[in-house]
Order: sequence, then C-alpha cells, then structure tokens
Amino acid sequence: MKNGKSCEACSGLGLLLVRGLLGSVLLLAGYQKFTAPGGAQVWATDHLSQAQGYLPASLANLYVHGVPYAEVALGGLLVVGLLTRASGLVAALLLTSFGIGSGGVHGFFKTDYAFASQLFQAPFVYGVLALVVLFAGPGAISLDRLLFGRRTAARERD
Repeated sequence: MKNGKSCEACSGLGLLLVRGLLGSVLLLAGYQKFTAPGGAQVWATDHLSQAQGYLPASLANLYVHGVPYAEVALGGLLVVGLLTRASGLVAALLLTSFGIGSGGVHGFFKTDYAFASQLFQAPFVYGVLALVVLFAGPGAISLDRLLFGRRTAARERD
C-alpha cells in the first residue's frame, strides 16, 4: 500500500543523480588515465611504488594496471544503472583503497583545524555515494529495473 509520502519517481531521480555523479567521476578519472601522455601504462608505472607500500609487488602491479579499467567499467555501469549494487560495492572498495593509499586517515579527512570547512576528502565523499548506491539500489530509472524488474521485497512492501 502506498502511503502518499513516498514518491518512486522522486527517489528514482535522486538515485539517478547519485549514480550519475559517482559514475561520471569514475568514468572521467579512468578516461583521463588512458588519454594522458603515455597512457595508462605510464600512470601505472608512476604509481607502482606507492602501491607497493601497501601491497606485495606482484599484487601492486596488478592493482595499478587494473585501476584505469576498473574506473571506466564501474563508471559506465553506474551511469546506466546496470549491476548497480555490485558496482557500488566495488566502487566503495576502490575508493577506500584510494583513501588509504593517499594518506591513511588523512586520505579521508583533513585533521588540521585550519581546514575545518574542508573536513572530508574526495575518497570519503565519493565512497559514501558508493555506499548509497550499494544500499539503496539502482532506483526506478536504471537498466537494472528495465532488465530485471522490481525486487520481490519491494512488491510485498507496496
């Protein structure tokens, strides 16, 4: 039974905006790595030593070479709303690794009081958006809804 306070189209539009923002940021970040001088190979070489500080050498090599492809793939999936929950989970994990790699706690928060108005760093903000996508799902305006329909639990709730 609908309660009049919920608007499926409104929540669908909100989730589309969240997916679109997060997906476009990831898509453009991956695209930038491919179109930079030297391409993704140079980016991976430049960031390999940083990744080796957190991962074994062979795993770090796979990680830095896979990041551009993962960003483009996740960004595309999020924008169109396909495999949304899985994409949200992987995006949250990827952004968590970015935050850890860019300074541990300082990769997520600025702890200097001089920057109190800029408390949250980009990996934290986009990671929260990825968690919203993971827990809220694709919404009404998505390929997931078009291809797979509504979930059974959502039908029972209405």
